[in-house]
Amino acid sequence: MIFAIISDIHGNLQALEKVLNDIESRKPDRVICLGDLVGYGANPNEVIDRIRQCADVVLAGNHDHAAIGLTDITVFNQFAFNAAIWTRKILTPENHEYLTSVPFTHSEDDLYFTHASPHNPEDWHYIFTRYDAEYAMEHAPTGIVFIGHTHVPNDHQTRNGRLINVGSVGQPRDGDPRAAYTLFDNQTGERRLIRLDYDIKSAGKAILKAGLPKFLAERLVKGR
Repeated sequence: MIFAIISDIHGNLQALEKVLNDIESRKPDRVICLGDLVGYGANPNEVIDRIRQCADVVLAGNHDHAAIGLTDITVFNQFAFNAAIWTRKILTPENHEYLTSVPFTHSEDDLYFTHASPHNPEDWHYIFTRYDAEYAMEHAPTGIVFIGHTHVPNDHQTRNGRLINVGSVGQPRDGDPRAAYTLFDNQTGERRLIRLDYDIKSAGKAILKAGLPKFLAERLVKGR
């Protein structure tokens, strides 16, 4: 079975549409979204609507919970805080309700999916280093785990299994501004990181038009 796994869209409709078109052309068996549909970008409602149409499974991200008042945003940096408040104001009642309904985790075919970490998923732990990955996999219920959250794709091989960061659709932070998502074949174990050019200029203009911080538009160009 082929899984297309996306994460961290962050209201970037331009990047999402490019990724969804690519996924459609490849015809995977399952589409899994690991959360952070909103936050930072200018089109949260449109992104949620598209994800609801195309994803077989959708999980909660910390920025999704921030937008509906379910997590503490005082720990956010200035840009994330401002974006969370803005998103909270413009979410439709239907999409607000939808974000309250999505779970933290999902399991199928001996694979485990979550936004941040298999260790207390609701606490949004970041996994940057090999040490972080080793610790997280000590708490994993399966030997293969998929995450997002850091916006940096990776494939950690640990003592307790494999921890795959699928990358970010809408705000990559690995120095490559192209949208990223992962294809995974659970029969062969092959992981393919897909990178796609999209209309970054239009995404940035939408951010500025919405009155969101200029920094959020500028970082898309840098992939940071």
